[in-house]
Amino acid sequence: MVSDPRHIALNALTSWHASPHTLDRSLEKHSNEISALTKKDKNLCNALIFGVLRHRNFLDHIISAFSNTPLKKIKPLPLYILRIALFQVIYMDRVPDFAAINTAVNIAKKQAGKKTAGYINAVLRAACTNWSKVDLPDKAKKPDAYLSINYSIPIWLAKKWINTFGFKDAETLCDQINTIPEITLRVNTLKTDRSSLLELMGNHVKTIETTPYADQGLCFTSPDMPIREMEEFNQGLFQIQDEAAQMVTQLLAPEPGERILDACAGLGGKTGHIAQMMKNKGTLTAVDVEAEKLNTLTLEAKRLGIDIVRTKSADLLKMSIKNFGDYFDRVLIDAPCTGLGVLRRNPDTKYKRTKKDIQRLAGKQKKMLNAAANLVKPGGILVFAVCSCEKEENEEVVEHFLNKRKDFSIDKDVQSDNYLKLITEDGFIKTYPAANNMDGFFAARLKRKPKQQ
Repeated sequence: MVSDPRHIALNALTSWHASPHTLDRSLEKHSNEISALTKKDKNLCNALIFGVLRHRNFLDHIISAFSNTPLKKIKPLPLYILRIALFQVIYMDRVPDFAAINTAVNIAKKQAGKKTAGYINAVLRAACTNWSKVDLPDKAKKPDAYLSINYSIPIWLAKKWINTFGFKDAETLCDQINTIPEITLRVNTLKTDRSSLLELMGNHVKTIETTPYADQGLCFTSPDMPIREMEEFNQGLFQIQDEAAQMVTQLLAPEPGERILDACAGLGGKTGHIAQMMKNKGTLTAVDVEAEKLNTLTLEAKRLGIDIVRTKSADLLKMSIKNFGDYFDRVLIDAPCTGLGVLRRNPDTKYKRTKKDIQRLAGKQKKMLNAAANLVKPGGILVFAVCSCEKEENEEVVEHFLNKRKDFSIDKDVQSDNYLKLITEDGFIKTYPAANNMDGFFAARLKRKPKQQ
């Protein structure tokens, strides 16, 4: 088993690069190696993996300035060795330059041969002393290229955000995306309360405070042990969940005793929140197309002390009210999306998304929203949510739906001061990393017209 954090980071990154899967899925393959590291080495390994992906375009710009081989012709293995070493040189003060270079050269010798190791040595030694002198694209003349390289986002997304937000706000958003977010949890009110957990968690973390918007959130930094090893976690006192995701369930506002559907439940973050707001009373059905995710959800529910969840592995687009036996009081459709609102936590996403993905997924969202709407009882509530701030996946999906479904309308009757801080003029919740220090989410609360007497 590999025990060097830089070597493990290299293996994880090259594995992700060659795979269509997410970084999380690729990291699962190396979980045993990472878990076996000391706390210090584990932190270094994670910092390298996520750091390289947060700053990849900038690192590549520096490599291109000192490499005789064009970037497109450098094979993935030596390219990631260069990226990891340069990330340490540019962004990690505690790692001496010579240590970063020597480790990179040694790994290259073992995995790619002496010739490649010599090439890597030459590039890194030149870059170490001169990288800060490399010019960036002119901010005034080529603003999209400047954002793309300086903040490591795709050029198509840089153009889109400049067009949507203007250059200044687009740059602020890009800068925030590359920061390391705090860890946010949601208190499991079935077992404890926020003030009690705040006191308990204070023993494990450097800083901790309550979330300003979500009723049951805590955000913290620098835990002294892995989350899953904490006694509070194993007792089911909380779930890790960003504040924006918590606001989605609060918008749904489930009540005890109701019949509720989580139509795209995934791993069950929002399912757990729904159940605790229901006080574990009523019927909660969790549907997802991936049975493996529902298995994880079932284990999570058990950890949290929840027993009202029933899972169903199925494609929502192929289901009707006949598959459920009756209508639901409330339905949450947390639809598949580009994930461009959660790039702080998932920096790998920006390299595997294209402009076409926005339109493709928006088309799927429209179909899924309509399918979910058919399961809502007259007078019931439907919440549509995505972790994206792109209007094609947000307002345009809801507008398309409302134009076709005259039996639904936007429901602004939400009794919460917190929502007044986030709600748009159109009655939507829209959060941004830069403005709200939380994930980028969109949510709309829709109400089905009651039956006419």
